[in-house]
Amino acid sequence: MSENLIGVDIGGTKILTVLTDKSGAVKKRVEAPTTCSRPEKILSSLCAVIRSFGRSRSVGVGIAGDVDSKNGILRFSPNMPNWVNVGIKKYIEKNTGLPCCVENDANCAAYGSFVIDGERKYPNFITVTLGTGVGGGIIIDGKIYRGSTGSAGEIGHITINPSGPVCGCGHRGCLEAYIGTAGIKNIAKKIGFKARVVTPAVIAKAADRGDRKALAVYGKVAEYLAVGVGGLINVLNPDMISVAGGVANNFYLFEADFRRELGEHTFATPLKHVKIVRTKNIKNLGAIGAALIFPKEGD
Repeated sequence: MSENLIGVDIGGTKILTVLTDKSGAVKKRVEAPTTCSRPEKILSSLCAVIRSFGRSRSVGVGIAGDVDSKNGILRFSPNMPNWVNVGIKKYIEKNTGLPCCVENDANCAAYGSFVIDGERKYPNFITVTLGTGVGGGIIIDGKIYRGSTGSAGEIGHITINPSGPVCGCGHRGCLEAYIGTAGIKNIAKKIGFKARVVTPAVIAKAADRGDRKALAVYGKVAEYLAVGVGGLINVLNPDMISVAGGVANNFYLFEADFRRELGEHTFATPLKHVKIVRTKNIKNLGAIGAALIFPKEGD
């Protein structure tokens, strides 16, 4: 049997497919924009990529949203509104002939980070993903914690202000509504940061130049993130937390403020114990984690 593993990370703006070995070393990667909202068309293109990789042992798929990992069904995705009760596992197995598991994308990132950043040495582990949305994955005693219905780990949908802005999930005041990409743009607008196109990356470049308004934007990101993560530390008392996702590329801009703010929201003993890092493999982490989950976690 081939020792090659395939991992897929389906996001709101792009799909990343990687071919790895069991250590997570990437042998091949294909990245494509998510240019269509129709699940069947996207999955058809994805299966063509999977088949092009040749012989492999399994396929792991990570996707944002509420996932029934047991049956491989995406129930709902706040950032991909047409994806409702989509049988991803069944479709991929039928069209590739490979066994497939489907997992929430943040759980995949968490498992990838648990292996790559934590080297499996930190059994109680949390990953917070910062990107188009805000996600998270929780590992307890070395295993992904999915909860009773597979819905655990939705860190981005912790309510930090019940009177706050409407989130993509339909609720008010979620962490994601404040520090997902749209939330960061809203912070920039309120602070008065202006650019031809406003994105987290553009704001970061301005902050690197010393732009005070850009720095203030990431100061607010640190504040909101600390509220959410502080609650997680108090409830779960983890050994390690990693920060992943595209916005984590800019973690250096707000890490000091974030760590300082954490002291305002967390008990001293668990805060002193927990190790907090930016992940080493931001670009491929979710896809690598998806590939590794199958032989370790899925069935």
